[in-house]
Amino acid sequence: MGPSRAFTLRSHHCLLVVFLLFDFFFHSGSQAQSGLGLKVSQKEVRTILGEAAILPASYNTRYNILSLTWSKVTDKNTRTVVFFYSSSVRKAYESYEGRADLSGHASLRINPTRPGDGGTYVLSVMSEELGSQEDSVQLTLMVPPVVEVGPANPYAVEWGKSVTLTCTVRNAKPNITSLAWFKDGIPIERTSGMDMKYHTGSASAPFLTINKVTRADAGTYRCAVEHVVQRTGAELRLDVLYRASIISISKSQTAWVSDDVTLQCVADGNPPPNITWTRGGLVLPSKIHRLSNDVRACSVTVRNIQTNDTGTYLCTADNGVKESDIKSVDLSVKARRRGTPSSTLAIIVGATAGALWLIICVGLCVYILLRRRKEKEKKKFAFYYNMGRRDPPAGSSPKRDEDGEPPPYAALPGSKKAIRQCQAEFLTLSLTPSQAGRI
Repeated sequence: MGPSRAFTLRSHHCLLVVFLLFDFFFHSGSQAQSGLGLKVSQKEVRTILGEAAILPASYNTRYNILSLTWSKVTDKNTRTVVFFYSSSVRKAYESYEGRADLSGHASLRINPTRPGDGGTYVLSVMSEELGSQEDSVQLTLMVPPVVEVGPANPYAVEWGKSVTLTCTVRNAKPNITSLAWFKDGIPIERTSGMDMKYHTGSASAPFLTINKVTRADAGTYRCAVEHVVQRTGAELRLDVLYRASIISISKSQTAWVSDDVTLQCVADGNPPPNITWTRGGLVLPSKIHRLSNDVRACSVTVRNIQTNDTGTYLCTADNGVKESDIKSVDLSVKARRRGTPSSTLAIIVGATAGALWLIICVGLCVYILLRRRKEKEKKKFAFYYNMGRRDPPAGSSPKRDEDGEPPPYAALPGSKKAIRQCQAEFLTLSLTPSQAGRI
């Protein structure tokens, strides 16, 4: 056998050895893959920060498992052991101690989750016969946003000025999907044009500008954001400051000496106004009453006034916002004639009115009594009164006396004979038969 043929045979033998080794390692790896049956059912697990997270995994093999290791991939592409399990060891490491444990055969349970728990986790399962197999899963932590509104709560702005409210959103994972502003529970729509009232921001520029603030703009403003975890937000109270203004005051008046006079002044403002009464630069003692949150009333009473109390009384309302509001009342005091006090005049007038009323009542009673008496007498002598009267002839009307009564029968022609006949008949009826015979 020549040298060239010997070299060729040795080359074939080397190639065969390499091929057999390659086939051995290839089939060994395939058996390990299929023999352990390692499976991660979800490639990504999403949970809310603070709640429990379960990274699902399982294996199915007839071979003996030596160890099971869960590791987390760090930013530097290295691995940190989170949990290790073997026949003699079951332990969580570092920050996972007391929080991480197995759930089922191979799943990892972390409860509660913390901000640094998000990332990629690798499960390694080792068998004595088949070697090691591993798979990975991604843990994503969802963090609800923290919302803050400003500049402050509550926040005060003067009437007529513009104000910008801010809304800061922090720590949202993933990012918020929308942002909106509400006033007293009603959505605020962005306006346009020359008289633009509101200018609202968006999720990327969260702010609210209110132009030319008025008293109607006071209220509760809320910045609400939408997030996959929950809808949340924050609110603040906006107060509108406006100068004190007198809305009502007593009219100028004239009074008499010794009278009591009360002057009142009502004003509103935010902050609530301070109201004072002055005369000639001197502050007068007064009483202040609270009518509502921003309305106050102040009254001053001048008792037993004299002529030197005549003058101008000033009401001043001030709350520190711009200038004060001042209005005046003129009081004129007159002296009474003869110095008669008002109480005496009232008594005299009352007594005079009472006396007149008494006289009228007495006169009316006397008239009624006399009239009734006359009617009784008329009824008593009605028979005799009617005897001397008869009906007038047909076709004629009798003459009446001045008092309206018809004339007696004596005044009529032929009446005397008729009267005598009536008298005779009356006597006959009223006398006994013996008395009538005598007549």
